[in-house]
Amino acid sequence: MGERDKYAKLVELAKRRGFFWPSFEIYGGVSGFYDLGPLGTLLKENIKRLWLDYFVTKHSDMVVAIETPMITPEIVFKASGHLESFTDPIVSCNKCGRVFRADQLIEDALGIKVEGKTPEELTKIIKEKGVKCPVCGGELGEVRTFNLLFQTYIGPYSRDRGYLRPEAAQGMFLAFKRVHTVMRSKLPLGIGQIGRVARNEISPRQSMIRLREFTIMEVEFFFDPSEKYSPPFERFNSRLNILTAEDRLKGVEKPTTYDAEEAVKEGVVKNEWLAYWMVVSKEFVKELGVAEEETFFEEKLPDERAHYATQTFDQMVKVSRWGWVEVSGHAYRGDYDLSRHMKFSGQDLTVFKRFPEP
Repeated sequence: MGERDKYAKLVELAKRRGFFWPSFEIYGGVSGFYDLGPLGTLLKENIKRLWLDYFVTKHSDMVVAIETPMITPEIVFKASGHLESFTDPIVSCNKCGRVFRADQLIEDALGIKVEGKTPEELTKIIKEKGVKCPVCGGELGEVRTFNLLFQTYIGPYSRDRGYLRPEAAQGMFLAFKRVHTVMRSKLPLGIGQIGRVARNEISPRQSMIRLREFTIMEVEFFFDPSEKYSPPFERFNSRLNILTAEDRLKGVEKPTTYDAEEAVKEGVVKNEWLAYWMVVSKEFVKELGVAEEETFFEEKLPDERAHYATQTFDQMVKVSRWGWVEVSGHAYRGDYDLSRHMKFSGQDLTVFKRFPEP
C-alpha cells in the first residue's frame, strides 16, 4: 500500500471511529479547521496530561502552570514584535488571482529550501526559474509579506483593536513578575501553559499537522544568566540527535548524537537549560511512541530564526507521508520579551537578587 493510500485510509478511519473530521462539514468545510470527536477528545486529554506530567509535575520544584486569555490587546504584540515580524511571504497569480505561500510554492516547484529568504529574493527566484501558477499556469506577481495574526476588536470601540494570540508565550511573560512573587521570588522559574491559539495560515495543508486554530503546550523558563546552574540531566536519558546549523551549511543531512551536557560544553547548544528542556521534550515524544532514531533537533540558520531568538532548535519527527515535520520549537530568547514589555508598558519587570554578602 502506498503512503498516500495508507494516509487516506487512516483519515477515513479517524472520521468513522470519531477521532477527527473537518469542521463546518455541512457547509463544505474551511481548510485549517478540524473538529475532535469523542475518541479524539479523550486522546487529546491523555496527551495533555502526559505533557503536564513531564513538564510541570516532574519539575514541581521549579515549574508551575497558569492560564491566560486568548484575546490579546494590540499593544502586547507591538511590544513583542509580532505585528512587524509574524509574517509569511505570499504571491498572487496575475491571471486567476489565487494567492499562494511563496516559499512553499517555490519548494514544491523546484525542490529547493528557501525558508528565511526575503520577498525580493523569492521574487527573483520565481522570475529567473520561471515558476508559474500551479492552478492555471499564469504569471506570478511580486512576493509580499502577510501578517498571520487574526484581528478582532475588544468591546464596541474600533480603536480597541486586539488579536487572537498565535502562541501562549506572551501571557506568561506578562505574568512573570506576579508568578515570581507568588513563588517566593525563586529562580530558576518555569511557567507552563496549555491553551488555544490561532494563526491565519495562508494555505494550510498536511491535514491535522498545519491548522489555523489549535491547542499549544508551552513552557517559558526564567533564570539568571550570570549564575552557574546544574540542570538535573540525571532524571532522563540525555542523548540528543542534533543537526547543527554549521553542518546544514556544509550539506550534511544526518544528525550527530551528543550527550546533552557535552553539547553545552562544546558550544553546540548555547545554554545548559536549553539543552535540558530539549532532553525533556525528546523523552516526552518518545513516550508518545516515537523512537529516538525517528526524531532529531535541527538548529535554525540565522535567517530562519524568529525575531526574538539567539538560538533555535526545531524538534523534527519522521512521518511516513511527509517525511520530517516539526513538532516543537526550542528558542533561547534571552531577555528580549521582558525588556520589550518593560519599554512599552513602563513597568519594572526586573527581580531583586540577594547576594550572600553586601
